[in-house]
Amino acid sequence: MNMIMSKIPVTVITGFLGAGKTSLLNHLISSYPNKKFAVIENEFGEANIDSELVTNVKNENIFELSNGCICCSLNDELYVVLKNLIQSNHQFNHLLIETTGIADPSSILASFITDPFIKKEFELDAVICLVDAANASNIIEKEIVLTKQIAISDQILINKTDVAGREKTNAVKTEIERINKFARIEECIFAKPANKNLLDSFSYDPAKVYQFVLGLEANSSPPNKTTHGIENMCYTSSIPMEQMKLGMWLDAFLKFNQESIYRIKGILYLEGVDKRIILQSVHSQIQATVGKTWEKDEIKESKIVIIGKNLNRKVIERNLDELLVQ
Repeated sequence: MNMIMSKIPVTVITGFLGAGKTSLLNHLISSYPNKKFAVIENEFGEANIDSELVTNVKNENIFELSNGCICCSLNDELYVVLKNLIQSNHQFNHLLIETTGIADPSSILASFITDPFIKKEFELDAVICLVDAANASNIIEKEIVLTKQIAISDQILINKTDVAGREKTNAVKTEIERINKFARIEECIFAKPANKNLLDSFSYDPAKVYQFVLGLEANSSPPNKTTHGIENMCYTSSIPMEQMKLGMWLDAFLKFNQESIYRIKGILYLEGVDKRIILQSVHSQIQATVGKTWEKDEIKESKIVIIGKNLNRKVIERNLDELLVQ
């Protein structure tokens, strides 16, 4: 059985090859002594989990660390790996997943918001992206996977700033802000940020999604095009939406644009529904959660943030307008 009966928070660490993901992983393990981590890594190698931490190999896939944490490899489907962790009788209260440097973490995230078993046991905390300040500019130009990693992240750590220098670091930060203006960005050296509160931000919690979207102003300016065409847009309307039309449109929109729509966050004002609906999607998977009741004197409006590649803003806005009650 797990240490606690509530859902286990999950932090996903992403970033391109050589950005410092494993260094951050080791830093988190040593910086949170009260946490009992389970760690999932896509690859095991000589540069991975500090060798001196490994004290016992429970089986060929699960390693026990000296601080009581456990580590396993993602050599099967995520569902199978998570099920094995739950049934392993190890006590853990936080899950860290380190993706490969050339991986788009969207499919991993999607599992945590749609799969019934996974949703029952685990809760997404946040996506942390490591960016190599010294080499990121060249990589961003060539590799769209890094741009996608940045675009869907909640926290971004610009690493190796001592090697890059101030001018190059500032340039990288500007590029990151163009790709994802919604993430919390922090600089660091040796993947050791000054911020000691990287974990337990619960960026995917409906209340956090609501606070995030509510804090945005409608972006009436032209879409912010950047490397590889990554854009973000915000749609608002005080006219209620038709629930059935919205559901059908979202399913089709994400199905036919799953390679270009990275994330959606929103507050929905639906016809005949007295509560706000909190919407979020990753990849082509959708999660809608019932929020608080609209207050009598409150301005009711839908506000939807879309992050993706080469967004056809006019068409999307027209499609959303067609979902409004006529």
